[in-house]
Amino acid sequence: IFDVGANVGTSLREFKEWWPEASIHCFEPQEECWDELEGSALRYSGGQVMLNQCAVGSIKTDRAVFYTHNISRGISGFHKINLESNDSIKLKEVRESGEQGLAQYEEGLNQERPVEVIRLDDYMQEAGVEGINLLKIDTQGFEPEVLEGLGSRLENVDIVLTELMFYDYYQRSLSFSDIERWLLPAGLHLYDINHISRNPMNGRTDWVDVIYVNERVQRGK
Repeated sequence: IFDVGANVGTSLREFKEWWPEASIHCFEPQEECWDELEGSALRYSGGQVMLNQCAVGSIKTDRAVFYTHNISRGISGFHKINLESNDSIKLKEVRESGEQGLAQYEEGLNQERPVEVIRLDDYMQEAGVEGINLLKIDTQGFEPEVLEGLGSRLENVDIVLTELMFYDYYQRSLSFSDIERWLLPAGLHLYDINHISRNPMNGRTDWVDVIYVNERVQRGK
């Protein structure tokens, strides 16, 4: 299992509950998460959890610009929060509180820091990993780059579980075509939309969790 955007280890613990013998490779660039993530990994012995304190993308670099935000560790990523958003409930509340509240809100957002980025195809070769049974991606709109970084190795992924954000909370939103550009040629097809998050202000779909399954798995191979 590859857990890209492992954060503090919530999904790691869930995966270990479901599949106790699984080997899990975690990737997380946000240093505020590392202590808790390491604590989660220490629950499991036998070297079955590999922690990588870096991001994953399509271009290997030591100094990619990463944005953190005071309001939550779970929304940091490579795309700025959109200060002109029409879909952000928080921004609507802050605007209604007045100019001072808006200024304080903006001050706590989009703080830049450099992080390391690796490609997963390089990582798989170096780690001696031939295939991935489950690839989970939660990277706040950076999912296409993660998939691109697998190169031809994407064909060796059985299942992809990923978030897909449609709303304008960040300065970049996605559509199905942004990820299917990489998934479909690798033989990965939509299997399920297993969660839909709707915006209570306007009723639109903000984001979904989707599952793609490799056609060879569906054929039982």
